[in-house]
Amino acid sequence: MKALKGLVAFLGLLLVVGLGLLGYGLYSKTHVKGAGTPVTASTSWTAPPAEFGTVQVPLPAGTRIEQMVASGDRVVLRLAGGGPDRLLVIDPGLGRVAGAFVFTPEPAAR
Repeated sequence: MKALKGLVAFLGLLLVVGLGLLGYGLYSKTHVKGAGTPVTASTSWTAPPAEFGTVQVPLPAGTRIEQMVASGDRVVLRLAGGGPDRLLVIDPGLGRVAGAFVFTPEPAAR
């Protein structure tokens, strides 16, 4: 019975110490050391770019936008029709096409 009481006391002590370490870890992650100000989700905020006007993105006739997804600071368009399927990567901050992925089928093996 003494061993069981000792084990329960030891585990209770471990629980208290663990919660204390967890609290300290959370506190140290949310505050900059020495500054005392909380860290935000995005610490490297930049001002919005100057207006870039209208950007023309030439597409072959018959091309349609199948899907549009924002990924970080880029917009990815999935295009179909008017040729092989492709992904067009646009940088809206700079107002230009950043690149494209064109999917071409491999020739069939004989």
